[in-house]
Amino acid sequence: MCAVSGSNAASPAPKKPQSKTERANLYILAHPEGATELDILRNAGLSSGRNYFTDLEREFGFKFMREKIPNSDGIGGHLKYSFSSLDIAETIITAINKSRIHRKLAEFTSEQTTELLKPIKHLLGS
Repeated sequence: MCAVSGSNAASPAPKKPQSKTERANLYILAHPEGATELDILRNAGLSSGRNYFTDLEREFGFKFMREKIPNSDGIGGHLKYSFSSLDIAETIITAINKSRIHRKLAEFTSEQTTELLKPIKHLLGS
């Protein structure tokens, strides 16, 4: 007479949390006009922002545009990374989907992909 309660029956495996790389890639995708290493730190809560840009370049064989931004104190500077290609945006979505699959989540739907591509399409005037 041991009945299985509804909460214990066939509970799905817990999902893995969103990775740092996935958070950074989503931020980069949303800012094709440019994001700095500091933007990644402040807005995605991650350190070493440069690594996320260079990892994408290495893995997928494209290059971000780089603009040197002087620091406010006049000493040194930092880089702003940008892109103006729909192909690069779609490649970043591929990287994000790879992470989602690893976390046992579905890839983005076509509607979600369309929404994610809006910033680059706006930048390109499409």
